[in-house]
Amino acid sequence: MYFFLKEPNADKLTPIYLIYYLKSQKKNFKYSTGQVVHPDNWNSKSRTPITKKGALGAELKHLSLMLSMYSGFLDEKIKEFERANKPITRDLLKQLFNENFKHKTSKGESRHLTTAIQDFIDAKNKSKGQSGSWNKKYNNLKNKLIAFEDKKRKKIEFSAITQEWIDEFCGFLRTINVKPFKPHNDNTLHRAIKYLLTVLNWSEGKYHNINLKKIKIPVSMYQPEDVFLTDKEVKRLESMLPPSINLEQVRDLFLIGIYSGQRFSDYSVFEKADVHGELIIKKAEKTENESFIPLHKRLENLLDKYNWNLPTISERKFYDDIKKVCKLAGFTEKTKETIYRGNEKEIVYKPKYKMISSHTARRTFITLSSEKGMPDHIIMKITGIRDSKTLLKYKKTSQRSVIDSMQKYWG
Repeated sequence: MYFFLKEPNADKLTPIYLIYYLKSQKKNFKYSTGQVVHPDNWNSKSRTPITKKGALGAELKHLSLMLSMYSGFLDEKIKEFERANKPITRDLLKQLFNENFKHKTSKGESRHLTTAIQDFIDAKNKSKGQSGSWNKKYNNLKNKLIAFEDKKRKKIEFSAITQEWIDEFCGFLRTINVKPFKPHNDNTLHRAIKYLLTVLNWSEGKYHNINLKKIKIPVSMYQPEDVFLTDKEVKRLESMLPPSINLEQVRDLFLIGIYSGQRFSDYSVFEKADVHGELIIKKAEKTENESFIPLHKRLENLLDKYNWNLPTISERKFYDDIKKVCKLAGFTEKTKETIYRGNEKEIVYKPKYKMISSHTARRTFITLSSEKGMPDHIIMKITGIRDSKTLLKYKKTSQRSVIDSMQKYWG
């Protein structure tokens, strides 16, 4: 019997397996211990963790104890079957190991955070109600934590999670440069820790007893300088002639978003079954909130153009192509973007079209509707927004509106 690494030459944490040769079957029994180690911390000759000093040494000692549980259990079962003069097979060993070790925890002592996140994702998906974007954000969180484990060269156990650990993880995300991730600004960082706290709340009492009241998000969100289109720019989009069918479809989908005030995941999948009288009634994929969207002439004409069978475009491709459309429309004015990363502030200037995304359509609808005098409660009913604070984040004010208001009130 011995232990071996799945990827002994990797420069990252790798799983540890137990191997035992069964003479009676002339086959190996292989079992995943659920433990991982960085190859730098593994003695390839003795097939055990290296002995070191300090905090890492304590972690490796704990790992050795965990592995000894597996080897000790195997020795015990082999002797037990020898005494009873019974044959032992791979299938029987697998069953015995699963019964003894599968999902075994002791107040979270041997339960790793990344494993719990996968359990959280699997449990929530049993309802069949989670969207692709929901799965993406929690899988991204899991992959960020795996990258953090690789840097620390040890698995994250619940016993390690304190406010100090949260602070250190935030520092890691501010400088992360592991594909596909980039250094996080404060808003992205705030969301990542918020998702993590959601998982910790879900797993409380199951895998850990962390006092979550003492865990705070150590970074505040800032109001981004999101762009929207003016009335003139919307009219320019409506009248332009895109050079290809693909870009025309992208332009039309974007206008449907502006006319309806919905998210891309909702406005890209309108269908006639959603129509009730003069309204499109739609439950948002992201929030399950219901929107009541008046089927006004401009919206109806575009939907009829495609016979309510809207072209299927991935959000990633749409994200790239709407920038091309807006560049062709001449939205090239320089726009300022301020990015905050802790005590650092970065100001960059980009042409407006580079700052436009699928979500700009929703922001444009809310801003222009407000400027035209539509009451907030009507905007919220159409968009499915329930919190007035959320609505306020979407509202922007054009320079033209400021000038016109000043002229109106101060002449």
